[in-house]
Amino acid sequence: MAEQEFFRRPTEDERRDFKDIGPYKGKDVKSKFLEMLGKKRLEAGKKKIPFFKKAAMDDFDEYYKEEVKKSMRVYGYVKAEEIKPVKIDWNKYSSPDNIEFIEEKEVRDPHASKKHPFDVFVKSFRYKFKGYGQPGVENMSVMEEEMFAVRRARAMYEGKEEDIKKIPVSLAEKNSMKYRGTQEKEEIEYAEEIKTMKVSKNNDKEKESL
Repeated sequence: MAEQEFFRRPTEDERRDFKDIGPYKGKDVKSKFLEMLGKKRLEAGKKKIPFFKKAAMDDFDEYYKEEVKKSMRVYGYVKAEEIKPVKIDWNKYSSPDNIEFIEEKEVRDPHASKKHPFDVFVKSFRYKFKGYGQPGVENMSVMEEEMFAVRRARAMYEGKEEDIKKIPVSLAEKNSMKYRGTQEKEEIEYAEEIKTMKVSKNNDKEKESL
């Protein structure tokens, strides 16, 4: 018995009337999410605050999997244009409510060190997103701007340690205060006040000598 022909080539007339709509060509929900995720990470980078990408990805994946299941039940395949965008609170992934400050470290910057006759150590502020990773172990970091590290290194190299006190606090360090414990904040703020007072006194002395 000959096999039945389930599939055949379309005739010339059928080909003329056929319009290939192809796959969905618009931006699907996942593409839009990844695009916005990239923007939010750049914004956090400019502000010098932590942003935990993995938590954002996990939240989206959880939503997307459920929407895919619904689409499969209704259509038997994933109809991308039917999946609605998820409403995301992007602040959640940088919020001090969800992020704890772990430590501050100085890390040698090989690129910056090559440009100067001295080693440059950049301050790195380490953070942990709550619910991810082991307790007390960081899973993201924010580096201070290079210029602050270079100014400190140059002052040390030239033996002008007093000049270090005149270097302003970097944006990365300033914003790390939002994530530190109350006692640590107070200690740092007090140290900054003392430093400001010393710089002010030195400036007054210089004026008097003139």
